[in-house]
Amino acid sequence: MTNENGTLDVKQVIGDSHLIYVLMDFTAPEGVRLSAERYRFETSLDFEAVGSYGAGIGYEVLDDGHPNDNKISLAMSYQLSRQAPIGRTVTLQVRDLEEAAALPDEFETIVPGFWETTFMLDYKDLSTIHLVQRKVNLYGHPATLSSISISPIAVTLMVNSPHLRQIDEAVNLKQKEKALNPYTDQYPITLHYRDGTSETTSVTKGTIIGDYLSDSLTIIKPFTPILNDKEIEAVSFFDAYIPLD
Repeated sequence: MTNENGTLDVKQVIGDSHLIYVLMDFTAPEGVRLSAERYRFETSLDFEAVGSYGAGIGYEVLDDGHPNDNKISLAMSYQLSRQAPIGRTVTLQVRDLEEAAALPDEFETIVPGFWETTFMLDYKDLSTIHLVQRKVNLYGHPATLSSISISPIAVTLMVNSPHLRQIDEAVNLKQKEKALNPYTDQYPITLHYRDGTSETTSVTKGTIIGDYLSDSLTIIKPFTPILNDKEIEAVSFFDAYIPLD
């Protein structure tokens, strides 16, 4: 989709049951230099279905090998509050390209405009679900880690506890008492790889969905580059260490 303010080209859509990645290129008018560290659009994704799916949107800049021209490659992540409607047509609407330096720099519009396109969610969900039912202590409150779902783009944890409100209050209190960076991950996980290395999330990314009625907490952690679940030996979450078969 092209207009006088630039061209947006959706290249590929990949995803799993809770996360969609839309890979896209944006070309600004000649003379506009796109070389900042972070970019984003004001974004809407219409699933043409009853009910709300959206829970969070984020953008990551991909290396296209040309950091100082008028073109950027982006990966838009769209976290879902319920099962992805794979096979449905969706409409993507974006407005006003914004840029910023590294955190905590604030975004400013660099290319105003509006772009819209329609595409099919035709990807295959490659998630592997591990049913674990492990007890875990979350900020002094008992909970159960019910399952871990690993796809090439994300790790999703399903947690159950009748103490979700108290856990939320404990997280907020910890942030206030220790004056933590607001971007610190309050629900970190560690992936232990079979080659002996490990990776721990430290910055908040993805989505946390709490449902007080069902006592459930869904924690979605996007990962780049692509994950290979066969290379993951175990997952640590607070005081639980879960080997994966």
